[in-house]
Amino acid sequence: MAAKTPDSSPAIAGQRKDISVMRLCLVLAMLSFAVYANTLKNGFALDDAAMITDNTIVARGFSGIPELLRTTRMVGVGHSYNDNYRPLSLVMFAIERQLFGESPMPGHFFNILFFAGCVVLLFLFIDRLFGGAKRAVALIAALLFMLHPIHTEVVANIKSRDEIMCFFFAFFSLNLLLSYMEKGRWQHLALAGVSLFLSFLAKETVITFLAIIPFVFFFIYRVNNSRAVFITVCTVIVASVFLVIRARVLNAPGLGLGHTLFMDNALVNADTPTRIATAVLILGKYLLLLFVPYPLSCDYCYNSIPFVGFGDYRVLVSLALYISLVVVSARLLIKDRKSPWAFGIIFFLITLSVFSNIPFLIGAAMGERFLFFPSVGFCIAAALAIEKWLFVTGTGMAPAFNSKKVWAVVLPLLLVYTGLTIMRNNDWTDNYTLFKADVEKLPGNAKLNYFIGNELVENMIPASTDKGEQRQMLTDALSYLGQALNIYPGYADAHTEAGNAYMVIGAADSSVAHFSMALRLDSLQSTAANNLAVVYLRQRKFADAVTAYKKAVALLPSNAQAYFDLGGCYIELKQYDDAIAALQKALALDAGIAGANMQLGFAYFQTKKYDEAEKYIKKELDAHPNDIGGLGNLGTMYLRSGQQAKALEVFKKVRDLAPNSAGAYSNLGHCYFSMKQYNEAIEMLGKAISMHSKNEKDIPRMALSYSALGKRDLALQFEALAKKSNPGFSLKGASEEY
Repeated sequence: MAAKTPDSSPAIAGQRKDISVMRLCLVLAMLSFAVYANTLKNGFALDDAAMITDNTIVARGFSGIPELLRTTRMVGVGHSYNDNYRPLSLVMFAIERQLFGESPMPGHFFNILFFAGCVVLLFLFIDRLFGGAKRAVALIAALLFMLHPIHTEVVANIKSRDEIMCFFFAFFSLNLLLSYMEKGRWQHLALAGVSLFLSFLAKETVITFLAIIPFVFFFIYRVNNSRAVFITVCTVIVASVFLVIRARVLNAPGLGLGHTLFMDNALVNADTPTRIATAVLILGKYLLLLFVPYPLSCDYCYNSIPFVGFGDYRVLVSLALYISLVVVSARLLIKDRKSPWAFGIIFFLITLSVFSNIPFLIGAAMGERFLFFPSVGFCIAAALAIEKWLFVTGTGMAPAFNSKKVWAVVLPLLLVYTGLTIMRNNDWTDNYTLFKADVEKLPGNAKLNYFIGNELVENMIPASTDKGEQRQMLTDALSYLGQALNIYPGYADAHTEAGNAYMVIGAADSSVAHFSMALRLDSLQSTAANNLAVVYLRQRKFADAVTAYKKAVALLPSNAQAYFDLGGCYIELKQYDDAIAALQKALALDAGIAGANMQLGFAYFQTKKYDEAEKYIKKELDAHPNDIGGLGNLGTMYLRSGQQAKALEVFKKVRDLAPNSAGAYSNLGHCYFSMKQYNEAIEMLGKAISMHSKNEKDIPRMALSYSALGKRDLALQFEALAKKSNPGFSLKGASEEY
């Protein structure tokens, strides 16, 4: 016989209850949209670039989905030090890219939509967990969760869809498991397993539910032991399947497992006692932010939280608070295994544990997004406190919310949270607004200073057309980047961006110094290697440029432009076979790269492979049929390969396209000279010389043409002119190849 559920009310009462619940769900959803509506105007910010705008796989839309499912998270933006397998949000971004293009608004809309779903699912779960007896608590907890400013990072940052979807499917699964526990239907268990698996695909940190789910169904909602066992087994199976898939993907050839970087989590460089003490301090900061969510920052990296030891009083206070939470929750459970207080505290502790940096290091020392799950425990405890001290014992929903005492406390709190949330949403308008707001709160944060310098150099200066504004932004950028390097001189990314800033003003020596330092600090700085090569190329230091470009393409083999530039350097060094190999690689990576076919044709021409030269030069001319330089190269190739008639046809076309070009007449003159049509050669070369042609062979060939026609006086005049620039020239010793 099935066990009786905690809430077995008559059908009519159940219907009324459901109607009430549905209305509350609708109100929560509408309020969620209202509070976060101002994010709809925001653009992309922070990590949105890596996940969406700069992600080459996401950019392919539907066709990129299979690759997103079988590769690590950062493959679409190149090499990553610290990678994970979180395909669900990326698949969603690819679908949105296919359907809506590059607009950020759909991304913000779906973040709000699914966040509203999270709020509703949380309310339903808490309400059902306690059999409908604490609906007011469930509603207040859901309202606190919805309005808490700590969640602005997750909702306002499109990239954090992974957090939202992880939460959404985790609590959808919990609600389905409650249904299975009540009714024993296998469909509910199966759907719960699928939903939990989707939660894992969103973000692996839902692994804490391996502890949460048994705790819920063996303690708080213990209705049927057999079903609780099946629920636990299902949870373990789902987690195991995901972990096997994740391990296979992360261990795939060429992807690697990655490691934690100092600039993401400075604790990686701390000794064990210092790391644990500082981690305990950060745990205390999390508690403080839950009670006083101000100021907020998108980043808490070095040196926002200096290292501390166990002698620091803040560490001791934090440690005492967490020990107290453990002791209190244990005593509450002993007294009443279904204690709502114990559930809230334990949910907080378990879900926060994976972000504590104590058992193992994660990708960041601290982050507001890490409180998305744990804040549920805080909101439940806060709602229970309001119930305990403000509600009349035994009151239901209506009497509770008709109490002036309740509104006198709850309404101001919710209004303050709402105001802070809406204001913080505005900070997420774009990168510059966000970084400017946060660096003022945490001026000692190296990464925030780097972020704002990077944004100025890479995006804002190129977008501006006002020279004065550009100069001011460049000055600001160098100031912020300088501050980042003052905080942490070993910051390779900041050195790279400083090099980029100095490139803008043409300070080559400073650029080279910063790029070289970046590469010494981090040999995997592909941008530094590439831009160092660009500086050398501009200085015409081709051998140095080749060394840097070879480093750049080794670090980022998909960099077609680097291969193209490398080929150009080899041409300047007359290493034509190497140039051909580099240019072929550039075209293999990007068939449409401008100028590559022409350069390749020129390299083949220099190696006297005229058929190949003609093929590639014509490919370029197919795309740009009136390209004067390209036509000139084709004509020269024909002339050098003995195809004078074809050369003449091409050079005439060049003259017709550019009748004021001295070079066009010069080429025609040399072609006629090669064909021994000396009168025509004299006419064209004379025209070129009168237009101040820079071809040093024009005057000697005029002399040779007059000599061939037997006009010795004129030949001697031009011989004398030729000797001014080339004393060794003489009609007697010159050949037609001069």
